[in-house]
Amino acid sequence: MKREYFGMLFLIVFVGLIFGSEFLFGAEKTWDNLSRFIVIWVLIGFFAGQYSMKFPKAF
Repeated sequence: MKREYFGMLFLIVFVGLIFGSEFLFGAEKTWDNLSRFIVIWVLIGFFAGQYSMKFPKAF
């Protein structure tokens, strides 16, 4: 898997989870939890980026 593909897959899954949780739990509760745990979401994104460094670049 290429580095860029991993990043795109991560973003697509994350946005899909946001829309899915808005549908299941409501927009207010979803955005409340998203903003409450923003540091955790930033750390998850950082570690996903570090993990993607294991893969070769596309070009």
